[in-house]
Amino acid sequence: MLKRLLTDLARAALSPDISVQVVENGPRSGAQTICEEIACNGGLRYRYFPQGHKSAALNFAIQDSSEDFIIFFDDDVALPGNIVSIYVEAARRYGPGHFFGGPLAADTEIPCPADLAPYLPLSATGWAPADREMVMDKDRFGYFFGANWAAFRSDLNAVGPFSEELGITASPRSAMGEENDIQERLVQAGVKPVYLPGAMVHHHVPAECYTPAWVWRRRFRLGVTDWKRTECVEQAHCRKLLGVPAWLLRAALQQKSKVVLSAMLCRRGTTDIRMQEAYLRGLLHGAWTTRRQQDAGRAAART
Repeated sequence: MLKRLLTDLARAALSPDISVQVVENGPRSGAQTICEEIACNGGLRYRYFPQGHKSAALNFAIQDSSEDFIIFFDDDVALPGNIVSIYVEAARRYGPGHFFGGPLAADTEIPCPADLAPYLPLSATGWAPADREMVMDKDRFGYFFGANWAAFRSDLNAVGPFSEELGITASPRSAMGEENDIQERLVQAGVKPVYLPGAMVHHHVPAECYTPAWVWRRRFRLGVTDWKRTECVEQAHCRKLLGVPAWLLRAALQQKSKVVLSAMLCRRGTTDIRMQEAYLRGLLHGAWTTRRQQDAGRAAART
């Protein structure tokens, strides 16, 4: 995947004032060798970050570069040859105070099962909201994909780094949403999102992403994410049981009972019941781990 991405960038004949930075984080898996093979017109830098945490690696990448305008791509996308120039040209026209993103086409290995489709992220189904360039209404703006967006360094610095409370890690229970979070902060700071229809990437979606187990894990992580980002504050005054909201513990147990009963009776709609259970369990895990972190913080403060 990384080799394909870098080959696409090398074919784009990037101008000398554009550099490509690859940050490999977590266990090394051969990215440095690929970077040495594909130099991207001499403008490629390989960096290694030992912590397996995407937000921390993104912050490291930003701090380790000096460019004024930064385009973010994930390693599992294919790029049209002119995508960098589309971003750069838009940056010159709009200037700071704007950030940018484009559509995503899902390149799937197998057809998407109909019962799983409602629970899949847009990165697994595709997203192209319009066929024209536009400044998006802040009240209707969702987010640009982390695999395909760009912003000015000055605007990123103004809203602070990527939250290291969020972001994919080696743990299957980590919270997601680091790009959503920082883009929300950009919008709240008055930075305007600009949609660029020509800046499309093709995102590889392996067959695993269309399995109930993968979607369950994704829904679980969504629950963890929502707790970390919003529910923790909103539920602060709820009655607690074992340190978590009593209603949440009760709802998670009830939903688990529904899953067991539905499986025993082979009822229709089992997928819906299981995905609701996954989300509630994610909320519960987020609440429990947050409480433990708060307890540990208070204990450390006392000592």
